Amino acid sequence: MDGKTLPLLRPMLAVTSLPFDSDKHLFEIKWDGYRGLAYLDNRTLIRSRNLVDLTANFPELGGLHQRIKNPPAILDGEIVVFEDGKPSFAGLQARGRMDAKKRVSRASAKRPAVFIAFDVLYTGGSSVMEKCLEERKSILEDMIKMADELVWSRFILTEGLAYYDACVRQGLEGVIAKRLDGIYMPGRRSNSWQKFKNTREADLVICGYQNGMGGRLLGSLILGGYRDGRLVYQGKVGTGFNEQEAALLLEKLVQLEVDEKILVLPPKENKKARWVKPVLVCVVGYLTLTSDGYLRHPVFKGLRSDKSPYECEVMTE
Repeated sequence: MDGKTLPLLRPMLAVTSLPFDSDKHLFEIKWDGYRGLAYLDNRTLIRSRNLVDLTANFPELGGLHQRIKNPPAILDGEIVVFEDGKPSFAGLQARGRMDAKKRVSRASAKRPAVFIAFDVLYTGGSSVMEKCLEERKSILEDMIKMADELVWSRFILTEGLAYYDACVRQGLEGVIAKRLDGIYMPGRRSNSWQKFKNTREADLVICGYQNGMGGRLLGSLILGGYRDGRLVYQGKVGTGFNEQEAALLLEKLVQLEVDEKILVLPPKENKKARWVKPVLVCVVGYLTLTSDGYLRHPVFKGLRSDKSPYECEVMTE
């Protein structure tokens, strides 16, 4: 299927924005999950935004191709795990890092994932990316046979501010505003899609770590983001992981240790730093940035296997 009947593509991306109302946009929930393109023909293949194959980690999604009309098709959406009726990124991570087939199978029954489709790129083997979003939404709604493992993302028109407020009250991650007349631009970040985030989050590269004190295995992670091809220090995070998670992280970090400095640290941090290959990406919640550009009150939320380190840009206000 790869490259034969359907081309491998990267998903379209949104820019950050303050909430607004508009009669030129639709508004839908920003789902807290793994972004993925589903390639559906005589089987199902799901690839992350940086083309990593996620299919084996979510066997309950292996029959998505049987839930659509008019294949071959490519759907854009989010893999989400729900706990207590809300998306759980922690629950999704626990699923995503499993590798043993028996463990994956048990987890898929206990904590099943859902593919929430919000766009269609190909149907019947032909591209619909040049059609406006309003038309693509109509095609998507018509082609999906709704099931426990596959749904299409509902949306509203005009009332972006009220919708955002409602999502915040429900503890959801935020809202995406999309122009009704917009085409789909694979691999592009465009103003046609604008995200209103409930909490600030950063996807950053783990460049090193500091050992813990007082019985703690792991003290903090040293974080960086890319600017003009170079990693720039963005601060440390030492909260958000429990003892078990710290042990798993430390096991990975020790295997990645290197001697050379990965980025420039404030002088007081240099002696305590242990450097690692900058290959792990993590999600960090934070309040704001300091005047030096460091994260204020950061909290570790988990690793991201679906994102390349080179996609992690320096955070700015």
